[in-house]
Amino acid sequence: MTRLVLAEPDRHMRRRLQQRVDALDRAGEVIDAPVERLPFPDATFDTAVVTLVLCSVPSQEAALAEIARVLKPNGRLLFIEHVRSHDPKLAKRQDRIRPVYNLVGCNPNRETLAAIEASALRVESVRHGEVPKAPKVERPMIVGTARR
Repeated sequence: MTRLVLAEPDRHMRRRLQQRVDALDRAGEVIDAPVERLPFPDATFDTAVVTLVLCSVPSQEAALAEIARVLKPNGRLLFIEHVRSHDPKLAKRQDRIRPVYNLVGCNPNRETLAAIEASALRVESVRHGEVPKAPKVERPMIVGTARR
């Protein structure tokens, strides 16, 4: 069974996801749960996916610990995340506007890769890139995989 967990769902996103799950040719379930407290036993999943989640959670460390907990041994985390820019000028701009982003629940200037590396997960691959068509301060991103 495919289980899709929405950490910070809004009604529109949840409805769209449920429609897509309903259209699948296999069983699926949409679950609303905070990533820091997933309602699953240890070592439940082969794969977890986070897409622009670690920029919005209060504690990256708590979220990554919980993801590692529910992954099976050698389970895989797939991630696409905003990150702090390597360009010092852009990083400074990210810092200046951080209070504004805190109001909407996103911190695009976090050292997310370092947080993943410091967790119980080991990074297997990472590619640095940019979120297309996003404001410049939100563009820096990473795409990669890590294993438990």
